[in-house]
Amino acid sequence: MDKNRSLMLAAVVFGLVAFLHLLRAIFSWPARIADFDVPLWLSYVAVVVAGYLSWLMYSASKKK
Repeated sequence: MDKNRSLMLAAVVFGLVAFLHLLRAIFSWPARIADFDVPLWLSYVAVVVAGYLSWLMYSASKKK
């Protein structure tokens, strides 16, 4: 797999993560890891971070 395909795959994965966190934030879905209830505000942070990483990977895959 070449560099551009790898970056595009990473962009899609990060975009999917951002989208799923956005859905969790909109619909207030609960999330629990072991005995820890994950706060909803963490999904808002994850949307921004994963969305930014997705955009970075996408733009890097388009450079020659």
